[in-house]
Amino acid sequence: MIKVTPASFLAVSEEMQTSTKVGLLTVNYQTSLGTKEVEGKQVPQGFIGSHVFNETGNNIFQVQKIEEDTDPKFVGKDILAVLTTDYIATLKALNPKVKIESTL
Repeated sequence: MIKVTPASFLAVSEEMQTSTKVGLLTVNYQTSLGTKEVEGKQVPQGFIGSHVFNETGNNIFQVQKIEEDTDPKFVGKDILAVLTTDYIATLKALNPKVKIESTL
């Protein structure tokens, strides 16, 4: 989970913020197998889709982030920890006056 202190309206982009104050966030992800084109051929590719939910179950970014599971940041690492760190970095950049930390 991600803890926000004090609970605040969070900027989630340059133009948008959460509709309610947020104190705790949950990072969820799922993996899937798809394909991608390599040198004109479709080859199997694993993907990681992730969301960040507030206490009421709303996706605060309103989109699913899709990344390839072969990205070096994921290989041999805890996927949830990597995603949590990435989302915290994004939120801190957009909300510099709010304390945002991992509870993992």
